[in-house]
Amino acid sequence: MIIKEFSDELFSEVAKFCRLNMELDPVPDFLFREKTFEDEDFNPQTTLVAVEKISQKVLGFIQGVVRNRKDERVGYIKLLCVDKNFRRQGIARTLYKQVESYFQTNNVKTIRVYESFPNYYMPGIDPFYTEAIAFFERMGFKKFNDTSNLVSNLSSNLKPSEEEMTKLKEKGIECFRPTQDQRDEVLNWVEKAFYGWIPEVSRAFKNEPISLFCAKLNGEVVAFSAYEVNNIGTGWFGPMGTDNKLRGLGVGGVLLKLCLYEMYEQGFTKAIIPWVGPIPFYMHYANAKLQRVFWRYEKKME
Repeated sequence: MIIKEFSDELFSEVAKFCRLNMELDPVPDFLFREKTFEDEDFNPQTTLVAVEKISQKVLGFIQGVVRNRKDERVGYIKLLCVDKNFRRQGIARTLYKQVESYFQTNNVKTIRVYESFPNYYMPGIDPFYTEAIAFFERMGFKKFNDTSNLVSNLSSNLKPSEEEMTKLKEKGIECFRPTQDQRDEVLNWVEKAFYGWIPEVSRAFKNEPISLFCAKLNGEVVAFSAYEVNNIGTGWFGPMGTDNKLRGLGVGGVLLKLCLYEMYEQGFTKAIIPWVGPIPFYMHYANAKLQRVFWRYEKKME
């Protein structure tokens, strides 16, 4: 077995390989490109392919990225896949150890699995992939939390009612789709209130139409809701956020519906609501149901 750096000439073969060996996640080419080359932190030194020495058959793939967070540099194992017929032969370990070594020499103190926001595919490990759970625990990772993805069936019924809109107007709250001229105003507010979501909200301004709705109170942005800013083309909703002082007034529910209804009009039949905290909120406003559960793992470097 030899290890190669991932390159464009390997793209089609590796994308197909991942589709064949990730039973729950048949990643199409356009999405695989978004996760790899289109990641702003893509690094060929931490995106590796294991191939059989003579036949050059792909046996495994790993992608690691380093993100600069507010307090530290965090390493992520963004994707990891091994041929289902060649598992438990040290392929994943060899790939992982090479990436971990890079992390160690580049001042990474914490490594997490899959949740590499803003560009990520899964917010953790689906426990269905039991071999992945066992592998990362053997590598010293500890489970520290779990999360879930919800799914909402889209229909015309999700359009906000006149009554809902009127109630917000009576409170002085205006819902709107920002224009390009309002981009800086929106991003300045997001930076203060929801710093980690700046890249995803910025991405919304690149879509046509701009895939973002906001709310204002007294002329100031107080909430936002976005869609199609990660895993683009697959019907992902989010992120969204509302100023703490306005929660419970129905602002988030209306912004959520504005996004989901527009997704319906664009031809999506389902919306994936990922990495969910307030399940009752999404169930109430969008009749969202639990789709998948993910376990979150991290490893502290010595």
